[in-house]
Amino acid sequence: MPAGTGVSASADCHPALLIVNAEVEGVANLDVRCRDGRIVDIGRGLDAAARECVLDARGGALLPGLNDHHIHLFALAAARRSVKCGPPEVTTFAELQTALEAAPGEDWIRGVGYHESVAGMLDTRSLDALRGDRPVRIQHRSGKMWFVNSLAATRLGIETANGQLFRLDGLLRERLAEDADLLTSVEETSQLLAGYGITGITDATYTNDKTTEAIYRQLDLRQRVNLMGDETLSSGSLKIMLDDASLPDLDQLQERIAEAHDRKRPVAFHCVTRTELVLALAALRAAGTLLGDRIEHAAVTDAATMELLQETSGEAGHVTVVTQPNFIAERGDQYLRDVPPEDHDNLYRCRGFLGAGLRLGGGTDAPYGDPDPWLAMRAAVERRTPNGRVVGTDEKLSPEEALTLFLAPLDDPGGAPRRVEIGAAADLCLLSRPWNGARSALTASLVAECVRA
Repeated sequence: MPAGTGVSASADCHPALLIVNAEVEGVANLDVRCRDGRIVDIGRGLDAAARECVLDARGGALLPGLNDHHIHLFALAAARRSVKCGPPEVTTFAELQTALEAAPGEDWIRGVGYHESVAGMLDTRSLDALRGDRPVRIQHRSGKMWFVNSLAATRLGIETANGQLFRLDGLLRERLAEDADLLTSVEETSQLLAGYGITGITDATYTNDKTTEAIYRQLDLRQRVNLMGDETLSSGSLKIMLDDASLPDLDQLQERIAEAHDRKRPVAFHCVTRTELVLALAALRAAGTLLGDRIEHAAVTDAATMELLQETSGEAGHVTVVTQPNFIAERGDQYLRDVPPEDHDNLYRCRGFLGAGLRLGGGTDAPYGDPDPWLAMRAAVERRTPNGRVVGTDEKLSPEEALTLFLAPLDDPGGAPRRVEIGAAADLCLLSRPWNGARSALTASLVAECVRA
């Protein structure tokens, strides 16, 4: 675990493991010995020791395990058990009605991924018409808002004129008794991530607190975990949510940053719009930056804002951007309809950040994005929408650069990529083919084994 997180995960790696016939950094037929969670030897013709487990790589590339630098693990676990209510699965009112009618169970219906392109902005009346016999709550795909029907509002004890609950995740969590299978579902989701070769995650949920920290300690996960969250966390980034509809006072924001920095905690700003990004940078410039300060998403970054970001980061490179190129592959066509044409090339940039000398890390933002990091890598390389249109040709990365977005240390996204070398943690992702054969595909089906120290 990164130092100071207070979160632990159990080991799934054999105390003694020998990986044979692997390609390591382009060199074929190497053997890699791991002992007590560390790589202790790399060479050819290493003999297996007594009680040492042997894994034949069959010539596949052996990589450091992938780190998803922006994910929401509990929300992803819940989403996997929820009704999909938005594109691409649901695109019309009739399809939404069918999905809700088919919802399993007899009590609460939890929907996710809704977008107003399906049937406008939902409200109590429209949800009552869709499904009034069971309490229904549906989350907008942005994660900002929940829509509830009348029965749900009554069960929650909430008086609402329109059934639209903005940034009330904490209230919902307090008033909803999550079922006893939640922790099991989180551990199963951890197994899913391991199947992608992910050995580390940063949970970027802004409501993470001391209680969340304690829950994570109980979990048996396949990943190392870095937490960001509110002021009650003992360490990790302070997550600051910015929303155009309710922006904080600049002086108060500056004070909040300064207090976090005084506790040696960097800050991480949620910035989807240009306005949010400019406000975050203004506050950082006023308060001063700390190594590890982060901008999450940076969904729209034009030339002027890029320059401001570069100036704020400074020569020391204090500010890191963690972005999600997978949204181009998942939502690109919707962006091209909704975003002004002059900003199309400014969406979820990659090459532009690197060209400006900024530190850049990758995340999936699951469940608001697909949890597959290989999809994000491929999107960074191809920049193609679902319909095949290219968004921001100049923002394309090479496969190696795209992979690097997920190889930096958990506590240093955008830093030097981790390597398969003696002394490194035995957090490894083994592919089924050499890198030259994998780089053109960039698909999760390439992952043969995931080893977690």
